[in-house]
Amino acid sequence: MTEPTDAFERYLHGHHRSVVSAHSVRRASESAAFMLPELKSPMRLLDFGCGPGTITIDLAEHLLPEGSVVGIDMSQQVIGQARSTASERQIPNVTFEVNSVYETGYATGSFDAVYAHQVLQHLPEPTKALIEARRLLRPGGICGVREVDWGTVAVWPDDGRLVRFLDVYHRVAERNGGDADAGRHLKQWFVDAGFSDLAVTTSTWTFSEGDGLSWWGEQWAERIVSSNIATSAVEYGIATEEEL
Repeated sequence: MTEPTDAFERYLHGHHRSVVSAHSVRRASESAAFMLPELKSPMRLLDFGCGPGTITIDLAEHLLPEGSVVGIDMSQQVIGQARSTASERQIPNVTFEVNSVYETGYATGSFDAVYAHQVLQHLPEPTKALIEARRLLRPGGICGVREVDWGTVAVWPDDGRLVRFLDVYHRVAERNGGDADAGRHLKQWFVDAGFSDLAVTTSTWTFSEGDGLSWWGEQWAERIVSSNIATSAVEYGIATEEEL
């Protein structure tokens, strides 16, 4: 991610409308629930790989009145959307910048907390990103991340099309230099980055009926034919457009 072009090539999903729309429904009350009890005003927090910023803005609101949040992402497109959303919601203590998680340029000890949601899975060097996160923390600061583990997905009834979807996802992620099963590696990555006093927890997303099931299926149905994962799958020879 030293150069923006490398970052875009490696990001599995890209920023197609279907992707950004799905990411925009994320909220801190769910995606960062494990982190919220640790965050108190006047802490300063960095959210790296912030995307359209809905979680970031929630974190900033949580840290009012004296805390603040900086959200960074390599995409100018989603940073622009994040700024607009923050303005619409009139959240004054959040800023967004185009920046690299590997080399942020911020001074050592600039933040009390660092957070990331579903970012490390896309990076070819997740430990390097965590080393930078640790550098940015003041003594006693905290770093919290949440990562998927696609290898734990359970589907019923069995359907060969969904099995193939998971295969395509894993293979494209691996080809990009990422890891679709990042969740199971988190503890090791944190240890390798020099962190201590680790707390490891798990949670699940369940889609079984109603609006939630429809939303999950429909957004992925669009993403698998229109977003970067589709383009990459065809380019790498992992799947054909017809199959997708």
